[in-house]
Amino acid sequence: MKENTGHIAPIIQKFLSGQLSAEEQCQLDQWLNANAQNRQLLESFRQAKDIEEDLIIVQQLDANKAWDKLYNKKNNNTIDSSRKWFLGVAASIIFLIGTFFLWKIKFSEEQTKTFHVAIKKKQDVAPATSGAVLVLADGTNIPLNGDSTKTLSKNNNLIGNSSELIVKDTHKTIPTQYNLLIVPKASFYKMTLVDGTKVWVNALSQLKFPSRFSATERRVFLEGEAYFEVAHDPNHPFIVESKGNEIKVLGTHFNVNSYSDLVRTTLAEGRVQVWQDNQHVELSPGEYASSAKGYLIKGKADLQQDLSWHNNEFYFKKETIVNIAHQLSRWYDLDVKFRGNVQMDKEYTGSIERDVKLSQVLEMLSYVSDLRFEVDGKKLTIETKS
Repeated sequence: MKENTGHIAPIIQKFLSGQLSAEEQCQLDQWLNANAQNRQLLESFRQAKDIEEDLIIVQQLDANKAWDKLYNKKNNNTIDSSRKWFLGVAASIIFLIGTFFLWKIKFSEEQTKTFHVAIKKKQDVAPATSGAVLVLADGTNIPLNGDSTKTLSKNNNLIGNSSELIVKDTHKTIPTQYNLLIVPKASFYKMTLVDGTKVWVNALSQLKFPSRFSATERRVFLEGEAYFEVAHDPNHPFIVESKGNEIKVLGTHFNVNSYSDLVRTTLAEGRVQVWQDNQHVELSPGEYASSAKGYLIKGKADLQQDLSWHNNEFYFKKETIVNIAHQLSRWYDLDVKFRGNVQMDKEYTGSIERDVKLSQVLEMLSYVSDLRFEVDGKKLTIETKS
């Protein structure tokens, strides 16, 4: 049974401001002596910035509001990355709110080594890097790297390297043939289509696109996930086709996630129509459409969550460990398995930048959960702590 710690937040606040009574000091001492985690929590408060504001958030016991406030604060403050620090409310919510775990922690390489958690690793795993393979219409495979531009020169309108592929317009007559961009696990890639539309393609995804669009429309095909910034052209609708869905736009910014049978379209700017068979919905900024097995619905989106990968961030909000494992698998090229009685429906909330090594993500997950992680090469095993 978990200890009821709701009483401790005001006592910690008084301790930090030097206003504890003798009775309150006794309560604090008893709480600190209960276990080592409590002492570590108090020390994190002592190192945290704006602690009084954090404690006010804790006392409100509203996870969603606390999350939003902490996120805004993180973006508005300059943090010294050479020091390990914890926002006090993050640690408090770990204790105060049942299945929700909230963290805002930033580690350096050296700090990760001093953090004692249940992780075994024979070698660390680097985050995803820019890279892809281009399959031309004639079946030729071209790894996109520093030598790609020379290899692609014979195609006249394709320019590519390890960071971006650009489809240039040409006055020559080119048949409407589709090329395929393949982005494997542990990779991401950016490309610019012939009309100027920019596309960011996530790991384990494919985008089929023409060297030249037809006279009536601009159509591409997606498997996986991509973020689009579509060049405005009212005379030629831009269409993304994915698993039987059609997303029709004239010029807008949106994300499409089709990793599973569920296809989710999230609109950041502009306006789009999402079609499935004879059904369709029209989205305004901040809305999403979701479809699977013959149904199509729309609702209010969490843009921070849906666009997090494009913003170089892991953002877990009420995510199960299964969904988190899928994201880690794609980003770090891992084979994930579960061992023992892991609670698959338990939910976690948290955020960390994506350009960190796997150990740093697992350190945090281990700290705020009852999970143990074992990394052996590209194999990640998740189990409960004994």
